[in-house]
This record gives sequence, structure tokens and C-alpha cells, in this order.
Amino acid sequence: MLKIVLVGLTAVFLVLAAGSVHREYAFLIGLCGAVLIFSYGLGRIRIIADYVREFERAAGLTDEYVAILLKMVGIAYLSQFAVSLCRDAGQGAIAGQIGFAGKLSMLIVSLPVLEALIRTIGELL
Repeated sequence: MLKIVLVGLTAVFLVLAAGSVHREYAFLIGLCGAVLIFSYGLGRIRIIADYVREFERAAGLTDEYVAILLKMVGIAYLSQFAVSLCRDAGQGAIAGQIGFAGKLSMLIVSLPVLEALIRTIGELL
């Protein structure tokens, strides 16, 4: 966590220093800082995915449901990252549309789980 904080604070200070001279440089520095932090986070997601796979084997879940869960988490993080970048760049309308598309994508990915739930409820009745 310390690495993330140091990269973030360094990026913020560089953005503040460059922002008074060249706004385009400040934006690029901020973007690079965000990408560095995001890439560090991706490495942590692999650890979580491995843990979920172990849990899947222990609980006897099917690969399909775990894959859907991981896809939804990936869509959520990626869309939130893009929304934050767009809002920081002053493009609120584009950020809103990316958020909307991310929510729709998560709904589409989760449809097989919803279908299985409805079938299970139908069998119980």
C-alpha cells in the first residue's frame, strides 16, 4: 500500500507543479500515475483470483459461476477506472455513458446466473 500512496502523492505533486505551466503535461502525468497504480492493482487481482479458485474447488462450485463473478468484478473495476479518468479530464458526460455501459455489461454477463436462479425457484415450486 505504501508504494501506491507514494506513486499517487508523487503524481499529484508533479501535476500541481506542471499544471501551472502546461496543462497537457499535467494531464499526461496524472494519466501515467493512474495507469501505474492500476497496473499494480492488477497484480493484486491475480492473488484474489487464485484464492477464489481454491475456494471454488473446496466448495464444489462450477467454473462457470466463478468465471462470471470474476468478469463482473473486472468490468466494475475497469469501468470505474475509466469513469474516474474521464471525470478528472472534465468529461462528465462521457464518464456517465461509460458507467452506464459498464452496468449494462455486468447485467448481460450475469444473465446465466439469473436464469439458473429462476430455474431453481421454478423447480422448488
